[in-house]
Amino acid sequence: MSNSTNRELVKFICYVFLAYLLDKSVKAVPGDYVDFILCRSCGHEILHPSAIIQVPSKVAHRQRNDTIAGRNGTLIQLFKNPDGAFFEVISATEANLTEVSKPSDLMTWFPGYHWTICVCPMCMKHVGWKYHATSPERRPQSFFGIILDNILQQSEAESIIHIPKAYTS
Repeated sequence: MSNSTNRELVKFICYVFLAYLLDKSVKAVPGDYVDFILCRSCGHEILHPSAIIQVPSKVAHRQRNDTIAGRNGTLIQLFKNPDGAFFEVISATEANLTEVSKPSDLMTWFPGYHWTICVCPMCMKHVGWKYHATSPERRPQSFFGIILDNILQQSEAESIIHIPKAYTS
């Protein structure tokens, strides 16, 4: 591609993105802003902050509380997988993810639950796991474990978007 074609493509993408942002802002009602949790790779909406819950695990290497998407006291747990990789994980009742594996209870971080691998339905990035209870008495019956490093708060994403000066005049 030539430089002028690249510039035109960037300009077109910026205009489309700006139109998208303006369209979203027109539909917004004052006071109704929700800081959705997005896929860090593609920006797809993964979960509503009201879905965040606390599911403590005795297997966690560390637990801490933080504010995520306006939710004070969100439980963040550090886990280590068999390959030695560490993951900080939050829990949620609902998430817009796709399960891509069969249930397994091998090395589960939540005893009494089977897990499946979950990916973003748009970009297929691994975002977490869905946990299914192994007995009908266990509560919650299912929940999602979301990898903190693979998500982004909508407000954070909006704060890093910058439209070049060349396109603002």
